[in-house]
Amino acid sequence: MKKSYLYIILLISAISFSSCSFVKDLTRRDSEEVVWNIEWDAESEGRPIKYRKEVDKTKKSIRVPKTELTEYFKDWIGVPHVMGGMTMSGVDCSGFVYNVYKDVYGISLPRNSQDIEKVVDPINDRKKLEEGDLVFFNGRSGKVNHVGIYIKDDTFVHTSTSRGVMISNLNEKYWANVYRRGGRHPELKDKKDKNKKA
Repeated sequence: MKKSYLYIILLISAISFSSCSFVKDLTRRDSEEVVWNIEWDAESEGRPIKYRKEVDKTKKSIRVPKTELTEYFKDWIGVPHVMGGMTMSGVDCSGFVYNVYKDVYGISLPRNSQDIEKVVDPINDRKKLEEGDLVFFNGRSGKVNHVGIYIKDDTFVHTSTSRGVMISNLNEKYWANVYRRGGRHPELKDKKDKNKKA
């Protein structure tokens, strides 16, 4: 009985770890947490960002275009990180990406970042990234352990362990050091190609 209980705990831990989480370690501290002021497009009904009360003019800003993707994740900004989470009460990185792809693009993704990377076409040139593409990051083991969704101008939305769902920039020192590559899901590519022809 004790052995069975131990196996179950180890299995749950393995699944949760591989799903992303970005488990905190002493080497990274909060070096990646550069908070951006988000300026929602004037045509959209901008709502205040949950983790700040007013614009801090000393921080950089990003103007977010009004698209189906940005309108969807607007309500997710500030949702806390929870290992294995899948809802707006708490979500991890792959859980957030899973929800976005299901609700915005109608695409079903695997539940962890390593498996997600396996089902997309790799994009090695960052200049070729487009809105909705996925961006992957390496952990200390050299394997994928974090995933986010590209927006524009080197920015991406993802779930941070300390600030929850937020926008970061690929040029920030931390993210630049752990960036692996981008990826485009075949179904998303097909949808974009059809829209261009329409």
